[in-house]
Amino acid sequence: MTRNRVNQLFRGLTQRALGLLTDATPDRIILSRRYQKAYGRPLDLRHPETFNEKLYWLTLNYRTPLVTTLADKYAVRDYVAGRVGPEILNELYGHWTSAWDIDFDALPDRFVLKVNWGRRTSIFCRRKADLDLDQTRWQLNEWMCRSHYWVGREWGYKNIQPRIVCERLLVDPVEITPVEYGFHCFDGEPRFVRVHRNPAADLAADIFTIDWQRAPFEVSRTGGDTVADPPPNFAEMVSYARRLAQGWPFVRVSLYGIAGRTVFSEMTLSPGAGGNRLVPESDEYYWGRELRLPSRPRRRDVPATMPRGLPEPSIRSH
Repeated sequence: MTRNRVNQLFRGLTQRALGLLTDATPDRIILSRRYQKAYGRPLDLRHPETFNEKLYWLTLNYRTPLVTTLADKYAVRDYVAGRVGPEILNELYGHWTSAWDIDFDALPDRFVLKVNWGRRTSIFCRRKADLDLDQTRWQLNEWMCRSHYWVGREWGYKNIQPRIVCERLLVDPVEITPVEYGFHCFDGEPRFVRVHRNPAADLAADIFTIDWQRAPFEVSRTGGDTVADPPPNFAEMVSYARRLAQGWPFVRVSLYGIAGRTVFSEMTLSPGAGGNRLVPESDEYYWGRELRLPSRPRRRDVPATMPRGLPEPSIRSH
């Protein structure tokens, strides 16, 4: 064995050991380090003041089964249907616990495949003949083997039973991709909306108040004044966001507006895992005051955890 090979093996084992050590580190320590690095000050969990400080508090302390439901891209459909009805849900083509079970012949020519416990774990198929089926299966199963919880320590992802979801591919007749409207709701009331013109590829966004005035602050990256007018169904979207957000101290309700139709996207309790900085900093404190923290749920209300990964998928003939 050459010296280079030995060095490669040593580095690989070292990285694996560090990864296991990080996985064993408690959430509170990991998140405190991450906050210190991002904001340049210690995380104050006893007396949180800023918006993102309170999101960190919620991530660590507000842990109920319904938090897991909202994070689950499949289970949240039942929550939405129960709150506002199924009419805003995207069409569901199927769901599976292994990519090897997917019958691609039974799917339409265009669709989107996503893993329910991840972020940016979607495959957009615009023409089935161009899709590499084996590569698609392996990619989906790889995403199924590690929860998004281990990326940002957002507890809601930890207990999700992983599965693959297939839905209709949303197409906007005007925009390149459907525009996503993220309604930031405090105590069930939408207060401002973050508008993404291309959410799958670009995190930049425009910020508006609920009466569609330019907000005097930014969230992480501005969109450069790319959006001028509200969608024709904006009032309907605000109403849906309000009804879905009832009972939550804070939640971002994301909806698509496509040719006057409202379509549900997701509900997020900690946007950016608490890393979407409000600029100027005074708005971090303003929206922190607007976010009223609930009491901490009882420990017995929290479901048991599940293993962090799944075994490698077995190859089946197909």
